[in-house]
Amino acid sequence: MSDYIPFIRVPLSDFPSDVLKWMKINAKPKMLLKLMKCCKYFQHFPEFPFFVVKKFHTINNWVETLNGKFLTYEGERGFEKINKKLWITDILAISGQANIFSSIFPKIALCDVYKLSIYGQKLSFDEFKFLTCSGNVKHLDITKTFINHENGDPVFIDSILKCVPNVEIFKW
Repeated sequence: MSDYIPFIRVPLSDFPSDVLKWMKINAKPKMLLKLMKCCKYFQHFPEFPFFVVKKFHTINNWVETLNGKFLTYEGERGFEKINKKLWITDILAISGQANIFSSIFPKIALCDVYKLSIYGQKLSFDEFKFLTCSGNVKHLDITKTFINHENGDPVFIDSILKCVPNVEIFKW
């Protein structure tokens, strides 16, 4: 039986098990990592629930993992083979087909990048705010990218710059 998973006893806790289970399921990625570091109960995942990558490029169709390995994929179909949510730590570069962003965005759990490059895509302002919410973006390149509000109105440059307070290089 190759799928044997040993029974793991959960350490005793003052919290009810339902509360701990709810926290485990609903924690955001950074909070889940903190919980895993400080409490034994949260360390009992069969494997880490996120695929952490340094660099994600749709331009050349490759991903660099934290240990320096490069994984290549072929377009959207190759990307669909990733079965975990993505945690991107350094660079996110999206370019290519007009609809590639819409297939990639649902797979991103956390975008903690310092370089964000999106070329020739359409995205909503909420999606842009999600990609830049870490506040770490220093290099922003949104050439030929259309950022609109949900009602279709374009987003003005001052609203975009408020989302990236630490930007040093900006290409538009």
